[in-house]
Amino acid sequence: MPPSPATSSHSLLSRLDESAFTARHLRIYVTVLIGHFLCGFVINLTGVILPGVIKTFHLTSESAGVFSSALFAGMLVGAAVAGTVSDRFGRKVPLSITVIVYAVFSLAAVFAPSFGALVAFRALQGIGLGAEIAVVLPYIAEFVPSRHRGPLVTAATAAWLIGLPTAAAVGTAVVPAFGWRAMFVIATVPVVVGVFMLATLPESVRYLLRRDRLADAAAIVSGLCRGGNPTEAPAGRQAAPESGGTVRTLVARHYLRYTIAIWFMEVCAGAFLYGLSSWLPSVLEDQGVDLLKSFGYTAIITAAGVVGAILAGQLINRIGRRVVLGGAFVLSGLFCLAWGTTSATGAVIVLGSLATFFGSGLAGSTLFAYASELYPTASRATGLGWAAAWQKVGGLIMPVLVGFILAAHASQFLFFLVFGIISILAGIAALVATFETRGRTVEQITSEITGEGAPAALTPARS
Repeated sequence: MPPSPATSSHSLLSRLDESAFTARHLRIYVTVLIGHFLCGFVINLTGVILPGVIKTFHLTSESAGVFSSALFAGMLVGAAVAGTVSDRFGRKVPLSITVIVYAVFSLAAVFAPSFGALVAFRALQGIGLGAEIAVVLPYIAEFVPSRHRGPLVTAATAAWLIGLPTAAAVGTAVVPAFGWRAMFVIATVPVVVGVFMLATLPESVRYLLRRDRLADAAAIVSGLCRGGNPTEAPAGRQAAPESGGTVRTLVARHYLRYTIAIWFMEVCAGAFLYGLSSWLPSVLEDQGVDLLKSFGYTAIITAAGVVGAILAGQLINRIGRRVVLGGAFVLSGLFCLAWGTTSATGAVIVLGSLATFFGSGLAGSTLFAYASELYPTASRATGLGWAAAWQKVGGLIMPVLVGFILAAHASQFLFFLVFGIISILAGIAALVATFETRGRTVEQITSEITGEGAPAALTPARS
C-alpha cells in the first residue's frame, strides 16, 4: 500500500530538517549568498555616489533626499509584490528574475541623461532589489536543516550587509578615478548570477509539497540529503494550485500581534539602516572629513554591522530571538545618542561601529531571520515580503527627513537623536510582542501559533 500524501510529506520534511549540511546544500547556499551580497552592494551605492550625483546635477539637500528615497519606493513595491508572487508560483524563477532585473537597470543608470531619468531607473532597480530580499530568505529557511536555519539566514543577512562597506571601499578607488557612473557599471555583474540561478537552483521542497508535487519534492530531497530511504510519492492526481500568499493570513487573529510588531520594527530598522548609509558620508564630509576619508570611515562603521550579523546566528540559537532583538535595538539606540555628542575621530568610529554592530547587525539580521520563519509555508514569502516592504517605508521616509534636517542647518546631534529614538522604540516592541521560535521547525512554529494539532504546512494543497 503506497504511503499517504501526508505521510510522504512528513517523511520528506523530516529528512530535510534533520539532514546533515551536505555539499549540495553548500552549493545552493553559496549561489544565493552571492546574489544577496550583490543586492546589498547595489542598494548601498547611494551613499557612495550621492556626493557625485549632487555635484553633477547641482542638487539641493531636499532633492538629494528624494533621490535616495526613490530607490526605497521601488523596493517597497518589489518586496510587497514578490512575496505574494513567490508563494503562488514558486521560489526559484522569481528569485532568479529579481537579480536579473536589478542588474539590467544598473546598466540603464549608467547612461541616464538627466537627474529625472536617474531617479526613474533607480526606482525601477529598487523593484528588483526589494523583490530579491522578499524571496531569498524564505528560500534559505525552507531548504536548510532546521538546526542551521537561524545561523544561515543571519549569515545571509551578513553577506547582504557586507555590500555596504564593500560599496564604500570600491567607491574609494573607483569614484575619484572614473566618476560615480562607474559604480553602476560594476553593478551590472549580477546578471550573470541571475542566469546561473535560473539554470541550477532547485525549487523549494516545501513549496512543492504545498502544490502536492510529491514526486518532484522527493527527487530534490534524495539529491540533497544523505542517508535515509528515499520516499516514493504516490501516483495520482496533481492538485490545482492553492490560493496561498495572502496578506489576510498575516493579519489573522493568531498572527496579528506578531505581524504589527514585525512591521513596526522593520520601519525602525529600515530608517536606521538606510538613513545612516545614505547620509553618513555626506554628514562626515560636512564635519570636515574629506570625501575619501568619509568613505573609509563609513566602511569601518558599517563593517561592524557585518560582525554583528555573523554573531547573531549563534546568539539566537542559544538565547532566542526575543532577547537578541530587544537588547540589540535598545543598545544601538543608546550608542547613537552617545555618538551624537562627539566629533572626535576615534570616538566617532568606535561609537558608530557599536551602534551599527547592535542595530543593523545583531537586531537587523535577527529580525529578518524571525520574519522568514514565523509564517506558514503558503504565506512565508508574502510575510517576509511585507516585512521587507515596511523596512523600505523606513528607508523611504528617513533619507528625506534627514535631507530636511541638514537643509535647516540643525544641530548634528539631532541627526543622531532621531536614530537613537527609533532604535529604542523598536527594542521595546521586540520585548513585548515577539513569538519565540528558537528550537522549532517552521511547521512546529505554525502549529503552536495557530493551536492546530497538525502542522498546516504538512497538509498538501487541495483543489
